[in-house]
Amino acid sequence: MKLKLLSSIIFVSCISLFLFLGFWQLDRANEKENIINLYENRQLLPQVKLDSSLQNNIEETFYRNYILKGKYINKTFLIDNKIKDKKPGFNVISPFRILNTNEIILVDRGWIPMIGQRQDIEVNYQYLNDQKISENVQEINGYIYPKEESYTIGKIYTNDKWPRVIQAINFNEIKKTLSNIDSFVAGVTFRLSKENIFGFSRDWQIIFMKSSKHLGYAFQWFSMAIALFILGIIFYVRKKDE
Repeated sequence: MKLKLLSSIIFVSCISLFLFLGFWQLDRANEKENIINLYENRQLLPQVKLDSSLQNNIEETFYRNYILKGKYINKTFLIDNKIKDKKPGFNVISPFRILNTNEIILVDRGWIPMIGQRQDIEVNYQYLNDQKISENVQEINGYIYPKEESYTIGKIYTNDKWPRVIQAINFNEIKKTLSNIDSFVAGVTFRLSKENIFGFSRDWQIIFMKSSKHLGYAFQWFSMAIALFILGIIFYVRKKDE
């Protein structure tokens, strides 16, 4: 009797889990569709010069095209483990001080391939320090990309010199490396448009898994739930006949 009860509990639990995972994947697919729709709608809006604080109603700026006037801060971060065309590399992130608000936003300047060995990062990417990006006030254009805080175990830096390799964008840790900060914009990066100087490969992706994949996963989970339910019914009927 106890074995039968335990089997029933496991059976119901497995079906419930499969159904939960299926509906979760449907929610993820819907979320991705909403993101794409929001991006497409806001990309149709005219590009404007930023003349107010980004931190006021920041969600209203997501995916919108802006022109920012200001100066780069010559501290370059390399976001590790970025793969493009099956090649390892980094995303180049530089802080940018917006002139009229004095806010600092992280500018994603694009992707660069991995060169040489990791222990030679400072030597192989020394050219990033020599670009003199911080010398002049300039206008850059691109769009605001929402970026959730990334959590990593342990220290996010793999070296203490510049350019500095980090495992993921951690706004609080990056902020600590900057001086003379009045306001730091967290939760977003500014994706640099292709016509801007000081940029690299910029084939931006809005989402990294299409909604169709989530729908495929949902179908698999629901199929497993149905299959398990049918097997359970067959097993129950056979046991009853015995």
